[in-house]
Amino acid sequence: MKKFMVVRTVLGLTKCLALIALIFFSSVDDATAQRKGRRGKRGGGKKGELTILKNLPEFFVNDNLLPKYLKSIYKRDAARLALRLINKEQRISKQTIRVPEELVQAIYNALVAVRTSDYSVVDSIAGKYNVRSFPIPNVESIILVFEHDAPWVEPLKQRKDSTASVTINALIREYNLVMTRMVYLDEERAGLVLQSREPLNMPALMMKFFTSEGVGSIEEILPYGDGNDISINRTGDGWEITYSVKFGNCVNQCQKFHDWKFTVSESGEVAYLGGSGHTIPPWIDKGNNAQAKKYPDVLKKN
Repeated sequence: MKKFMVVRTVLGLTKCLALIALIFFSSVDDATAQRKGRRGKRGGGKKGELTILKNLPEFFVNDNLLPKYLKSIYKRDAARLALRLINKEQRISKQTIRVPEELVQAIYNALVAVRTSDYSVVDSIAGKYNVRSFPIPNVESIILVFEHDAPWVEPLKQRKDSTASVTINALIREYNLVMTRMVYLDEERAGLVLQSREPLNMPALMMKFFTSEGVGSIEEILPYGDGNDISINRTGDGWEITYSVKFGNCVNQCQKFHDWKFTVSESGEVAYLGGSGHTIPPWIDKGNNAQAKKYPDVLKKN
Protein backbone atom coordinates (compact mmCIF):
# COMPACT_ATOMS: atom_id res chain seq x y z
CA MET A 1 0.00 0.00 0.00
CA LYS A 2 2.78 2.39 0.85
CA LYS A 3 4.29 1.79 -2.59
CA PHE A 4 1.03 2.64 -4.34
CA MET A 5 0.56 5.84 -2.36
CA VAL A 6 4.01 6.99 -3.35
CA VAL A 7 3.21 6.31 -7.01
CA ARG A 8 -0.07 8.19 -6.72
CA THR A 9 1.59 11.25 -5.21
CA VAL A 10 4.25 11.34 -7.91
CA LEU A 11 1.72 10.95 -10.68
CA GLY A 12 -0.59 13.66 -9.40
CA LEU A 13 2.13 16.25 -9.09
CA THR A 14 3.86 15.36 -12.33
CA LYS A 15 0.59 15.57 -14.24
CA CYS A 16 0.14 19.18 -13.11
CA LEU A 17 3.74 20.01 -13.91
CA ALA A 18 3.48 18.40 -17.36
CA LEU A 19 0.31 20.32 -18.24
CA ILE A 20 1.74 23.62 -16.98
CA ALA A 21 4.91 23.00 -18.98
CA LEU A 22 2.92 22.26 -22.15
CA ILE A 23 0.97 25.50 -21.81
CA PHE A 24 4.03 27.56 -20.89
CA PHE A 25 6.27 26.34 -23.70
CA SER A 26 3.52 26.62 -26.28
CA SER A 27 2.99 30.25 -25.27
CA VAL A 28 6.70 30.99 -25.36
CA ASP A 29 7.08 29.34 -28.76
CA ASP A 30 4.18 31.36 -30.19
CA ALA A 31 5.52 34.63 -28.84
CA THR A 32 9.02 33.89 -30.09
CA ALA A 33 7.80 32.95 -33.57
CA GLN A 34 5.72 36.13 -33.83
CA ARG A 35 8.54 38.34 -32.58
CA LYS A 36 11.16 36.91 -34.89
CA GLY A 37 8.89 36.26 -37.84
CA ARG A 38 10.35 32.79 -38.16
CA ARG A 39 11.20 29.70 -36.16
CA GLY A 40 14.66 28.81 -35.03
CA LYS A 41 17.92 30.63 -34.58
CA ARG A 42 20.00 29.42 -37.47
CA GLY A 43 18.55 31.27 -40.43
CA GLY A 44 15.28 31.24 -42.26
CA GLY A 45 13.59 28.27 -43.80
CA LYS A 46 10.24 27.18 -45.12
CA LYS A 47 7.32 27.43 -42.75
CA GLY A 48 7.40 24.55 -40.26
CA GLU A 49 10.86 23.41 -41.34
CA LEU A 50 13.32 22.67 -38.55
CA THR A 51 16.44 24.71 -39.11
CA ILE A 52 18.41 22.52 -36.69
CA LEU A 53 18.19 19.73 -39.27
CA LYS A 54 20.02 21.76 -41.90
CA ASN A 55 23.65 20.96 -42.70
CA LEU A 56 24.21 18.56 -39.82
CA PRO A 57 27.74 17.22 -39.34
CA GLU A 58 28.10 13.82 -40.99
CA PHE A 59 31.48 12.66 -39.71
CA PHE A 60 32.00 8.97 -38.96
CA VAL A 61 32.60 7.89 -35.39
CA ASN A 62 33.73 4.43 -34.32
CA ASP A 63 31.56 3.29 -31.41
CA ASN A 64 32.94 -0.24 -31.24
CA LEU A 65 34.48 0.53 -27.85
CA LEU A 66 31.06 1.08 -26.33
CA PRO A 67 29.28 -1.99 -24.93
CA LYS A 68 25.81 -2.57 -26.34
CA TYR A 69 24.06 -1.24 -23.23
CA LEU A 70 26.19 1.91 -23.34
CA LYS A 71 25.25 2.57 -26.96
CA SER A 72 21.59 2.50 -25.91
CA ILE A 73 22.28 4.94 -23.06
CA TYR A 74 24.10 7.34 -25.39
CA LYS A 75 21.27 7.08 -27.95
CA ARG A 76 18.79 7.97 -25.22
CA ASP A 77 20.89 10.99 -24.23
CA ALA A 78 21.13 12.01 -27.88
CA ALA A 79 17.35 11.74 -28.39
CA ARG A 80 16.68 13.84 -25.29
CA LEU A 81 19.16 16.51 -26.36
CA ALA A 82 17.65 16.48 -29.86
CA LEU A 83 14.19 17.12 -28.40
CA ARG A 84 15.48 20.06 -26.40
CA LEU A 85 16.79 21.63 -29.59
CA ILE A 86 13.53 20.93 -31.40
CA ASN A 87 11.53 22.46 -28.53
CA LYS A 88 13.33 25.75 -29.18
CA GLU A 89 11.81 25.84 -32.65
CA GLN A 90 8.49 23.98 -32.59
CA ARG A 91 5.49 23.55 -30.36
CA ILE A 92 4.87 20.02 -29.18
CA SER A 93 1.65 19.90 -31.20
CA LYS A 94 3.74 20.31 -34.38
CA GLN A 95 6.39 17.74 -33.48
CA THR A 96 6.68 14.14 -34.62
CA ILE A 97 6.55 11.27 -32.15
CA ARG A 98 9.67 9.72 -33.62
CA VAL A 99 12.61 12.03 -33.03
CA PRO A 100 14.34 12.87 -36.35
CA GLU A 101 16.92 10.13 -36.77
CA GLU A 102 19.45 12.32 -38.57
CA LEU A 103 19.55 14.73 -35.63
CA VAL A 104 19.78 11.96 -33.05
CA GLN A 105 22.60 10.30 -34.98
CA ALA A 106 24.54 13.56 -35.36
CA ILE A 107 24.34 14.25 -31.61
CA TYR A 108 25.15 10.62 -30.79
CA ASN A 109 28.27 10.85 -32.95
CA ALA A 110 29.36 13.99 -31.12
CA LEU A 111 28.82 12.41 -27.68
CA VAL A 112 30.73 9.29 -28.66
CA ALA A 113 33.53 11.40 -30.15
CA VAL A 114 34.00 13.12 -26.79
CA ARG A 115 33.76 9.84 -24.85
CA THR A 116 36.40 8.13 -26.97
CA SER A 117 38.74 11.13 -27.10
CA ASP A 118 42.14 11.14 -25.39
CA TYR A 119 41.31 13.79 -22.79
CA SER A 120 41.79 12.27 -19.33
CA VAL A 121 39.06 14.45 -17.83
CA VAL A 122 36.50 12.46 -19.84
CA ASP A 123 37.13 9.43 -17.64
CA SER A 124 36.16 11.48 -14.59
CA ILE A 125 33.04 12.86 -16.26
CA ALA A 126 31.86 9.47 -17.49
CA GLY A 127 33.42 7.01 -15.06
CA LYS A 128 33.62 8.81 -11.73
CA TYR A 129 30.56 11.07 -11.94
CA ASN A 130 28.54 9.21 -14.59
CA VAL A 131 27.14 12.42 -16.07
CA ARG A 132 24.02 11.78 -18.13
CA SER A 133 21.35 14.06 -19.54
CA PHE A 134 18.79 15.07 -16.91
CA PRO A 135 15.66 13.05 -17.79
CA ILE A 136 13.56 15.93 -19.11
CA PRO A 137 11.99 15.77 -21.66
CA ASN A 138 10.68 12.27 -21.24
CA VAL A 139 11.69 9.79 -23.95
CA GLU A 140 10.89 6.51 -22.20
CA SER A 141 7.43 5.92 -20.73
CA ILE A 142 3.93 7.23 -20.14
CA ILE A 143 0.96 6.14 -18.02
CA LEU A 144 -2.56 5.85 -19.38
CA VAL A 145 -4.93 6.66 -16.52
CA PHE A 146 -8.37 5.05 -16.49
CA GLU A 147 -11.27 4.29 -14.19
CA HIS A 148 -11.32 0.78 -12.80
CA ASP A 149 -14.43 -0.13 -14.79
CA ALA A 150 -13.13 1.19 -18.14
CA PRO A 151 -14.16 -1.36 -20.79
CA TRP A 152 -10.94 -1.15 -22.81
CA VAL A 153 -8.84 -2.47 -19.95
CA GLU A 154 -10.90 -5.64 -19.28
CA PRO A 155 -8.69 -7.94 -21.45
CA LEU A 156 -5.62 -6.86 -19.44
CA LYS A 157 -7.33 -7.85 -16.21
CA GLN A 158 -7.69 -11.28 -17.79
CA ARG A 159 -3.93 -11.30 -18.47
CA LYS A 160 -4.33 -10.86 -22.21
CA ASP A 161 -1.68 -9.03 -24.20
CA SER A 162 -3.91 -6.36 -25.76
CA THR A 163 -6.66 -3.94 -24.78
CA ALA A 164 -10.26 -3.77 -26.03
CA SER A 165 -9.53 -0.44 -27.75
CA VAL A 166 -8.66 -0.61 -31.44
CA THR A 167 -7.12 2.87 -31.28
CA ILE A 168 -4.91 2.13 -28.27
CA ASN A 169 -3.78 -1.21 -29.69
CA ALA A 170 -2.90 0.46 -33.00
CA LEU A 171 -0.78 3.13 -31.28
CA ILE A 172 1.00 0.52 -29.18
CA ARG A 173 1.87 -1.46 -32.31
CA GLU A 174 2.78 1.58 -34.41
CA TYR A 175 5.25 2.93 -31.88
CA ASN A 176 6.51 -0.44 -30.62
CA LEU A 177 5.45 0.14 -27.02
CA VAL A 178 5.51 -2.41 -24.22
CA MET A 179 2.74 -2.70 -21.62
CA THR A 180 4.93 -3.21 -18.57
CA ARG A 181 2.48 -3.11 -15.66
CA MET A 182 -0.72 -1.69 -14.20
CA VAL A 183 -0.47 0.56 -11.13
CA TYR A 184 -3.10 1.35 -8.51
CA LEU A 185 -3.67 5.09 -8.13
CA ASP A 186 -6.74 5.42 -5.91
CA GLU A 187 -10.17 3.90 -5.30
CA GLU A 188 -11.42 5.08 -8.68
CA ARG A 189 -8.38 5.07 -10.96
CA ALA A 190 -5.51 2.91 -12.13
CA GLY A 191 -2.80 3.35 -14.72
CA LEU A 192 -1.26 1.32 -17.53
CA VAL A 193 2.48 1.94 -17.89
CA LEU A 194 3.72 1.95 -21.49
CA GLN A 195 7.46 1.70 -22.06
CA SER A 196 9.17 2.50 -25.35
CA ARG A 197 11.72 0.12 -26.85
CA GLU A 198 13.50 3.08 -28.41
CA PRO A 199 13.59 6.75 -27.39
CA LEU A 200 10.43 8.56 -28.47
CA ASN A 201 8.98 12.03 -28.12
CA MET A 202 6.70 11.12 -25.23
CA PRO A 203 5.03 14.55 -24.84
CA ALA A 204 3.98 14.30 -28.50
CA LEU A 205 2.80 10.73 -27.97
CA MET A 206 0.74 11.86 -24.98
CA MET A 207 -1.13 14.28 -27.21
CA LYS A 208 -1.86 11.42 -29.60
CA PHE A 209 -3.33 9.32 -26.80
CA PHE A 210 -5.48 12.21 -25.52
CA THR A 211 -7.94 11.48 -28.32
CA SER A 212 -8.31 7.80 -27.38
CA GLU A 213 -11.72 6.86 -26.01
CA GLY A 214 -11.76 5.75 -22.38
CA VAL A 215 -8.39 7.25 -21.41
CA GLY A 216 -9.06 9.67 -18.56
CA SER A 217 -5.65 11.29 -18.71
CA ILE A 218 -2.04 10.57 -19.62
CA GLU A 219 0.74 11.10 -17.14
CA GLU A 220 4.52 11.06 -16.96
CA ILE A 221 6.87 10.09 -14.18
CA LEU A 222 9.28 13.00 -14.15
CA PRO A 223 12.10 13.70 -11.69
CA TYR A 224 11.82 16.32 -9.00
CA GLY A 225 14.23 19.20 -8.79
CA ASP A 226 17.51 19.35 -10.65
CA GLY A 227 20.61 17.22 -11.20
CA ASN A 228 23.58 16.33 -13.40
CA ASP A 229 23.07 17.14 -17.04
CA ILE A 230 24.49 17.36 -20.56
CA SER A 231 23.68 20.30 -22.83
CA ILE A 232 24.50 20.79 -26.49
CA ASN A 233 24.38 23.71 -28.88
CA ARG A 234 25.01 24.01 -32.60
CA THR A 235 27.91 26.28 -33.51
CA GLY A 236 29.24 27.60 -36.79
CA ASP A 237 31.74 24.74 -36.87
CA GLY A 238 29.96 21.83 -35.25
CA TRP A 239 28.81 21.36 -31.65
CA GLU A 240 29.54 22.72 -28.20
CA ILE A 241 28.83 20.21 -25.42
CA THR A 242 28.74 20.94 -21.70
CA TYR A 243 28.80 18.24 -19.03
CA SER A 244 27.57 19.40 -15.62
CA VAL A 245 27.85 17.91 -12.14
CA LYS A 246 25.31 19.66 -9.91
CA PHE A 247 25.05 19.57 -6.13
CA GLY A 248 23.88 21.47 -3.08
CA ASN A 249 20.16 21.98 -2.49
CA CYS A 250 18.63 20.63 -5.70
CA VAL A 251 14.95 20.66 -4.71
CA ASN A 252 14.29 23.36 -7.31
CA GLN A 253 17.59 24.26 -8.97
CA CYS A 254 20.96 23.05 -7.75
CA GLN A 255 22.89 25.79 -5.97
CA LYS A 256 26.30 24.64 -7.12
CA PHE A 257 27.74 23.10 -10.27
CA HIS A 258 30.93 22.21 -12.08
CA ASP A 259 31.02 22.29 -15.89
CA TRP A 260 33.34 20.82 -18.51
CA LYS A 261 33.07 22.21 -22.03
CA PHE A 262 34.06 20.56 -25.31
CA THR A 263 33.68 21.38 -28.97
CA VAL A 264 33.25 18.82 -31.74
CA SER A 265 33.98 20.15 -35.20
CA GLU A 266 32.16 19.37 -38.43
CA SER A 267 34.86 16.80 -39.15
CA GLY A 268 34.64 15.16 -35.71
CA GLU A 269 37.69 16.71 -34.05
CA VAL A 270 37.26 17.13 -30.29
CA ALA A 271 38.70 20.05 -28.31
CA TYR A 272 38.53 20.50 -24.53
CA LEU A 273 37.76 24.09 -23.54
CA GLY A 274 38.29 23.57 -19.82
CA GLY A 275 36.31 23.29 -16.61
CA SER A 276 34.64 25.93 -14.46
CA GLY A 277 32.39 26.32 -11.44
CA HIS A 278 32.49 25.11 -7.86
CA THR A 279 34.87 22.53 -6.42
CA ILE A 280 33.18 19.13 -6.41
CA PRO A 281 32.97 17.64 -2.89
CA PRO A 282 34.84 14.33 -2.48
CA TRP A 283 31.67 12.54 -1.43
CA ILE A 284 30.02 13.06 -4.84
CA ASP A 285 30.52 10.17 -7.23
CA LYS A 286 28.51 7.42 -8.86
CA GLY A 287 28.56 5.36 -5.65
CA ASN A 288 24.96 6.17 -4.74
CA ASN A 289 23.66 5.77 -8.29
CA ALA A 290 22.16 2.34 -8.82
CA GLN A 291 21.94 2.77 -12.60
CA ALA A 292 25.61 3.76 -12.80
CA LYS A 293 26.58 0.64 -10.89
CA LYS A 294 24.47 -1.59 -13.09
CA TYR A 295 25.45 0.10 -16.36
CA PRO A 296 28.88 1.71 -15.85
CA ASP A 297 30.15 4.12 -18.47
CA VAL A 298 33.29 2.06 -19.15
CA LEU A 299 34.73 1.43 -22.60
CA LYS A 300 35.80 -1.96 -23.85
CA LYS A 301 39.48 -2.71 -23.76
CA ASN A 302 41.25 -2.81 -27.10
